[in-house]
Amino acid sequence: MKCWLVLFLIPFVAFSQGQENVQSARLSYYFTLYSQVDGPAANTDKVLAFAAKLDHKRASFKKEKDFLRYLFTKTHQQFLKTYSQYASFGQLDKRQYNCLSGTALYALLLDHFNVPYKIIETNYHIFLLATTANGDVLFEATDPLHGFIDDPVTLSNRLRLYKENKLQPVASTKTYYQYKVNLYNEVNLDEMLGLLYYNMSIVDYNSQQLPMAIQHLAKALDLYSSPRIEELSHILMLSVQESNLDTSVKEKCLRSIYSLRKKQLSMTASAN
Repeated sequence: MKCWLVLFLIPFVAFSQGQENVQSARLSYYFTLYSQVDGPAANTDKVLAFAAKLDHKRASFKKEKDFLRYLFTKTHQQFLKTYSQYASFGQLDKRQYNCLSGTALYALLLDHFNVPYKIIETNYHIFLLATTANGDVLFEATDPLHGFIDDPVTLSNRLRLYKENKLQPVASTKTYYQYKVNLYNEVNLDEMLGLLYYNMSIVDYNSQQLPMAIQHLAKALDLYSSPRIEELSHILMLSVQESNLDTSVKEKCLRSIYSLRKKQLSMTASAN
């Protein structure tokens, strides 16, 4: 009995330690990829140290839902201080965030702790649904006080609201684009990277950096063939045609857009 116990114990410990290393490497890998969307890769030491502290606290919670509430609150305190509509993932280092970057960070942490979750993309929003033995939990990254929703009725009402896909303008002086599609899609971590590039394309477009907007949109398509990419590519095409760009630059941009739209059409056909 003692011999068999040792034989089972040693591989189990080694596997456990190996699994922890794999999860940390995975967290570091995606954190680096996400932060590189708009600049140099961010240092991952801070997020890995934060995850390690959470891991030490995890055993003190009897219910996983309580641990997730702790994770939600501490993540906001550590990384998500100032909301900025156009913040990139890399700006988490300055504690600036938006809906997309905050949700991406929560997704990486839930993934790190092997908590079953879904990233849900709608027309104008993105959020997380985590599954526990005590019921589902909704993570609303932009609401530090009430964004952890575990009450079944409140959660159901919130999901119904999200499925309506209604645009909620934040400034009456601005003109907002309303999508023709109706999105309520589950996306994975790689597709999340595509959405981060898509968001950068929006930032570029709003600042009239049209060539950069096209480049970022092409990178987004490589990762996620979302219907929203087709709509933005059409807007970019019209904007380039009406722009004051140098003729050679304009022609190059239009060729890139045509190639991008052709590629997405081919990807959509293959998927169907």
